[in-house]
Amino acid sequence: MEPRSQLLELGRHWTPPDGLELCRSRAIRLTAAGKTVFALAVVFFVGALAGGVALEVLALRQAEERRLLLEQGAETQGQVTRLWRGGEHGNERWVAYRFTLEGRAYPGRAELPHSVWKSLQAGSDLAVRYLPSNPAVNHPRSRPPKPLPLWVPWLVAAFLAAVGGLFTIPLRYQGWLLAEGRPALAVVTRHAKTDKGTVIHYEFTMLSGSQGKGRSGPSRKPLAVGATLCVFYDPDNPRRNAPYPLPLVEPIYLRKTPARS
Repeated sequence: MEPRSQLLELGRHWTPPDGLELCRSRAIRLTAAGKTVFALAVVFFVGALAGGVALEVLALRQAEERRLLLEQGAETQGQVTRLWRGGEHGNERWVAYRFTLEGRAYPGRAELPHSVWKSLQAGSDLAVRYLPSNPAVNHPRSRPPKPLPLWVPWLVAAFLAAVGGLFTIPLRYQGWLLAEGRPALAVVTRHAKTDKGTVIHYEFTMLSGSQGKGRSGPSRKPLAVGATLCVFYDPDNPRRNAPYPLPLVEPIYLRKTPARS
Protein backbone atom coordinates (compact mmCIF):
# COMPACT_ATOMS: atom_id res chain seq x y z
CA MET A 1 0.00 0.00 0.00
CA GLU A 2 1.27 3.47 -0.89
CA PRO A 3 2.30 5.64 2.13
CA ARG A 4 -0.41 8.23 1.41
CA SER A 5 -3.13 5.57 1.17
CA GLN A 6 -1.82 3.87 4.32
CA LEU A 7 -1.86 7.17 6.23
CA LEU A 8 -5.39 7.96 5.11
CA GLU A 9 -6.59 4.52 6.15
CA LEU A 10 -4.86 4.50 9.53
CA GLY A 11 -5.55 8.17 10.23
CA ARG A 12 -9.28 7.56 10.51
CA HIS A 13 -8.80 5.85 13.86
CA TRP A 14 -5.48 7.28 15.04
CA THR A 15 -5.21 9.45 18.14
CA PRO A 16 -2.04 11.04 19.56
CA PRO A 17 -0.44 9.55 22.68
CA ASP A 18 -2.26 10.35 25.92
CA GLY A 19 -1.84 13.95 26.98
CA LEU A 20 -0.47 15.03 23.61
CA GLU A 21 -3.68 15.86 21.77
CA LEU A 22 -3.89 18.95 19.62
CA CYS A 23 -3.62 21.32 22.59
CA ARG A 24 -0.71 23.77 22.41
CA SER A 25 1.73 25.18 24.99
CA ARG A 26 2.29 21.82 26.62
CA ALA A 27 4.31 21.71 29.83
CA ILE A 28 7.63 19.97 29.21
CA ARG A 29 10.83 19.09 31.05
CA LEU A 30 14.28 17.84 30.21
CA THR A 31 14.99 14.14 30.01
CA ALA A 32 18.15 12.68 31.55
CA ALA A 33 19.90 13.19 28.21
CA GLY A 34 18.55 16.72 28.01
CA LYS A 35 19.88 17.53 31.48
CA THR A 36 23.29 16.27 30.41
CA VAL A 37 23.28 18.51 27.33
CA PHE A 38 22.12 21.46 29.43
CA ALA A 39 24.88 20.81 31.98
CA LEU A 40 27.47 20.80 29.18
CA ALA A 41 26.14 24.12 27.94
CA VAL A 42 26.45 25.58 31.45
CA VAL A 43 30.02 24.24 31.75
CA PHE A 44 31.02 26.02 28.55
CA PHE A 45 29.29 29.27 29.54
CA VAL A 46 31.00 29.24 32.94
CA GLY A 47 34.27 28.30 31.27
CA ALA A 48 33.89 31.24 28.89
CA LEU A 49 33.51 33.63 31.81
CA ALA A 50 36.20 32.11 34.03
CA GLY A 51 38.64 31.46 31.19
CA GLY A 52 38.20 34.93 29.72
CA VAL A 53 38.80 36.61 33.08
CA ALA A 54 41.81 34.42 33.90
CA LEU A 55 43.43 35.01 30.51
CA GLU A 56 42.81 38.74 30.70
CA VAL A 57 44.49 38.87 34.11
CA LEU A 58 47.42 36.91 32.68
CA ALA A 59 47.70 39.17 29.64
CA LEU A 60 47.64 42.32 31.78
CA ARG A 61 50.26 40.90 34.16
CA GLN A 62 52.56 39.92 31.30
CA ALA A 63 52.18 43.34 29.69
CA GLU A 64 53.05 45.04 32.98
CA GLU A 65 56.08 42.80 33.52
CA ARG A 66 57.33 43.58 30.02
CA ARG A 67 56.94 47.31 30.66
CA LEU A 68 58.86 47.10 33.94
CA LEU A 69 61.62 45.00 32.37
CA LEU A 70 62.08 47.54 29.59
CA GLU A 71 62.02 50.52 31.95
CA GLN A 72 63.71 49.19 35.10
CA GLY A 73 65.47 45.99 34.04
CA ALA A 74 69.10 45.22 34.84
CA GLU A 75 71.43 42.82 33.06
CA THR A 76 73.63 39.98 34.25
CA GLN A 77 75.33 36.92 32.84
CA GLY A 78 73.55 33.58 33.05
CA GLN A 79 74.43 30.03 32.03
CA VAL A 80 72.59 27.73 29.64
CA THR A 81 71.46 24.54 31.39
CA ARG A 82 69.48 22.89 28.61
CA LEU A 83 68.54 23.24 24.95
CA TRP A 84 65.64 21.48 23.23
CA ARG A 85 63.15 21.67 20.42
CA GLY A 86 59.43 21.90 20.89
CA GLY A 87 56.25 22.40 18.95
CA GLU A 88 54.28 19.97 16.84
CA HIS A 89 56.95 19.82 14.13
CA GLY A 90 59.97 20.57 16.31
CA ASN A 91 60.29 24.07 14.87
CA GLU A 92 60.46 25.82 18.25
CA ARG A 93 63.89 26.32 19.84
CA TRP A 94 63.91 26.51 23.63
CA VAL A 95 66.61 27.29 26.17
CA ALA A 96 66.70 26.86 29.93
CA TYR A 97 69.16 28.93 31.93
CA ARG A 98 69.96 30.20 35.38
CA PHE A 99 71.79 33.12 36.92
CA THR A 100 72.93 33.99 40.43
CA LEU A 101 72.31 37.18 42.40
CA GLU A 102 73.52 37.69 45.98
CA GLY A 103 74.12 33.98 46.37
CA ARG A 104 70.69 32.92 45.13
CA ALA A 105 70.11 31.11 41.84
CA TYR A 106 67.20 32.09 39.58
CA PRO A 107 66.02 29.84 36.72
CA GLY A 108 64.50 30.91 33.43
CA ARG A 109 63.41 29.54 30.09
CA ALA A 110 62.50 31.08 26.77
CA GLU A 111 62.01 30.39 23.09
CA LEU A 112 64.87 31.78 21.01
CA PRO A 113 65.36 32.59 17.33
CA HIS A 114 67.08 29.78 15.47
CA SER A 115 70.07 31.99 14.70
CA VAL A 116 70.71 32.53 18.43
CA TRP A 117 69.73 29.05 19.59
CA LYS A 118 72.10 27.21 17.24
CA SER A 119 75.10 29.13 18.63
CA LEU A 120 74.48 27.91 22.19
CA GLN A 121 75.21 24.73 24.09
CA ALA A 122 74.89 23.57 27.69
CA GLY A 123 77.24 25.70 29.77
CA SER A 124 77.29 28.63 27.34
CA ASP A 125 77.05 32.16 28.70
CA LEU A 126 73.75 33.92 28.10
CA ALA A 127 73.02 37.59 28.70
CA VAL A 128 69.91 37.90 30.89
CA ARG A 129 67.73 40.88 31.69
CA TYR A 130 65.88 40.77 35.02
CA LEU A 131 63.71 42.93 37.26
CA PRO A 132 65.73 44.04 40.31
CA SER A 133 62.65 44.12 42.53
CA ASN A 134 61.74 40.57 41.47
CA PRO A 135 64.56 38.66 39.69
CA ALA A 136 62.18 35.76 39.05
CA VAL A 137 60.87 37.98 36.24
CA ASN A 138 63.58 37.70 33.61
CA HIS A 139 64.31 36.91 29.98
CA PRO A 140 67.27 36.49 27.63
CA ARG A 141 68.49 39.87 26.46
CA SER A 142 68.18 38.75 22.84
CA ARG A 143 64.55 37.73 23.27
CA PRO A 144 62.25 40.22 25.08
CA PRO A 145 59.09 38.54 26.38
CA LYS A 146 55.95 38.66 24.26
CA PRO A 147 52.88 39.19 26.43
CA LEU A 148 49.62 37.47 25.55
CA PRO A 149 47.70 39.77 23.16
CA LEU A 150 44.76 41.44 24.90
CA TRP A 151 42.36 40.20 22.21
CA VAL A 152 43.07 36.54 22.98
CA PRO A 153 40.92 36.39 26.17
CA TRP A 154 37.96 37.81 24.27
CA LEU A 155 38.44 35.33 21.45
CA VAL A 156 38.67 32.35 23.82
CA ALA A 157 35.64 33.52 25.80
CA ALA A 158 33.62 34.04 22.61
CA PHE A 159 34.58 30.59 21.30
CA LEU A 160 33.61 28.80 24.53
CA ALA A 161 30.34 30.74 24.74
CA ALA A 162 29.58 29.85 21.11
CA VAL A 163 30.14 26.15 21.84
CA GLY A 164 27.82 26.44 24.84
CA GLY A 165 25.24 28.08 22.60
CA LEU A 166 25.47 25.20 20.13
CA PHE A 167 24.49 22.79 22.91
CA THR A 168 21.30 24.79 23.54
CA ILE A 169 20.13 24.62 19.91
CA PRO A 170 18.73 21.05 20.02
CA LEU A 171 17.24 21.74 23.46
CA ARG A 172 15.35 24.78 22.18
CA TYR A 173 14.40 23.05 18.94
CA GLN A 174 12.98 19.92 20.54
CA GLY A 175 11.44 21.89 23.40
CA TRP A 176 9.52 24.13 21.00
CA LEU A 177 8.33 21.21 18.88
CA LEU A 178 6.99 19.30 21.86
CA ALA A 179 5.46 22.36 23.53
CA GLU A 180 3.96 24.09 20.48
CA GLY A 181 4.08 21.60 17.61
CA ARG A 182 1.27 19.41 16.32
CA PRO A 183 1.28 15.63 16.54
CA ALA A 184 0.67 13.59 13.41
CA LEU A 185 0.65 9.97 12.33
CA ALA A 186 3.62 9.05 10.16
CA VAL A 187 4.64 5.95 8.23
CA VAL A 188 8.19 4.79 7.49
CA THR A 189 8.75 4.91 3.73
CA ARG A 190 12.38 3.86 3.33
CA HIS A 191 15.76 3.31 4.99
CA ALA A 192 19.16 4.85 4.25
CA LYS A 193 22.31 3.14 5.49
CA THR A 194 25.12 5.18 7.03
CA ASP A 195 28.31 4.25 8.86
CA LYS A 196 26.60 5.16 12.15
CA GLY A 197 23.42 3.19 11.60
CA THR A 198 20.20 3.38 9.60
CA VAL A 199 18.32 6.60 8.90
CA ILE A 200 14.56 6.21 8.54
CA HIS A 201 12.55 8.39 6.16
CA TYR A 202 8.87 8.92 6.86
CA GLU A 203 5.81 10.76 5.61
CA PHE A 204 2.97 12.22 7.67
CA THR A 205 -0.38 13.90 7.09
CA MET A 206 -0.82 17.39 8.50
CA LEU A 207 -4.03 18.81 9.94
CA SER A 208 -4.65 20.56 6.61
CA GLY A 209 -4.49 17.24 4.79
CA SER A 210 -1.17 18.04 3.11
CA GLN A 211 1.71 15.61 3.21
CA GLY A 212 4.94 16.23 5.06
CA LYS A 213 8.24 14.40 5.03
CA GLY A 214 11.02 13.90 7.54
CA ARG A 215 13.81 11.63 8.66
CA SER A 216 15.32 10.43 11.88
CA GLY A 217 18.38 8.55 13.05
CA PRO A 218 20.78 7.03 12.56
CA SER A 219 19.63 4.07 14.63
CA ARG A 220 20.90 0.53 15.16
CA LYS A 221 17.34 -0.78 15.45
CA PRO A 222 15.23 1.24 13.00
CA LEU A 223 11.49 0.85 12.56
CA ALA A 224 10.58 -1.34 9.62
CA VAL A 225 9.38 0.16 6.37
CA GLY A 226 5.59 0.48 6.65
CA ALA A 227 5.67 0.88 10.46
CA THR A 228 3.84 3.84 11.94
CA LEU A 229 5.03 6.41 14.44
CA CYS A 230 4.00 9.72 15.97
CA VAL A 231 5.81 12.87 14.88
CA PHE A 232 5.58 16.50 15.95
CA TYR A 233 5.80 19.24 13.32
CA ASP A 234 5.80 23.01 13.11
CA PRO A 235 2.53 24.12 11.47
CA ASP A 236 4.24 27.16 9.96
CA ASN A 237 7.22 25.17 8.68
CA PRO A 238 6.40 21.44 8.42
CA ARG A 239 9.97 20.65 7.42
CA ARG A 240 10.75 21.18 11.11
CA ASN A 241 9.57 17.88 12.53
CA ALA A 242 10.82 15.04 14.72
CA PRO A 243 9.59 11.62 15.87
CA TYR A 244 8.06 11.23 19.31
CA PRO A 245 9.38 10.58 21.93
CA LEU A 246 12.09 13.21 21.61
CA PRO A 247 15.42 12.34 23.24
CA LEU A 248 16.01 15.62 25.12
CA VAL A 249 12.54 16.71 26.31
CA GLU A 250 9.37 15.06 27.54
CA PRO A 251 5.91 16.22 28.61
CA ILE A 252 5.43 16.78 32.33
CA TYR A 253 1.83 15.62 32.52
CA LEU A 254 0.39 12.75 30.55
CA ARG A 255 -3.22 11.84 30.88
CA LYS A 256 -3.38 8.33 32.27
CA THR A 257 -5.77 5.92 30.65
CA PRO A 258 -8.19 4.53 33.26
CA ALA A 259 -7.54 0.90 34.06
CA ARG A 260 -10.10 -1.49 32.68
CA SER A 261 -12.08 -3.51 35.16
